Order: sequence, then structure tokens, then C-alpha cells
Amino acid sequence: MDQQLGRAFNSEVVRREIEAITTLEEAKRAAHLLLQQIEIQRQTMDLLIRMDWDSNDHVHPTSDSEQGP
Repeated sequence: MDQQLGRAFNSEVVRREIEAITTLEEAKRAAHLLLQQIEIQRQTMDLLIRMDWDSNDHVHPTSDSEQGP
């Protein structure tokens, strides 16, 4: 739930920045914030995928460990 609120808040901040654009500098700032938000979301997805991958390794042994020595 906190992650959803965080995403909604960050999306709202970016939306407000875009709506407030009246100069080239403001456009650059909004673009920079949007790129930061995209990078944060990418890193979050990478982390979630890694966590899921690691948890699956513990639940389902790989074929190498099933064969034994």
C-alpha cells in the first residue's frame, strides 16, 4: 500500500511539474524529474524481480542440486 501511495505521489509531482511548464528551464526540470522517476521505477522492478528469483531458488531446487554428486 505504501508503494502505491509513493507511486501516486511521485506521479502527481511529475504531473504538476509538467503542467507548470512555462519556460525552457521548467521543461528541462520536468524532463529531469520524469527521467529520475523512470529510473527509480526501473530499479524497483529490478529489485522485485531479483527478490522473486531468489525466493524461487529456495522453494524450487535447481536440477543441478537434485542430481547430487
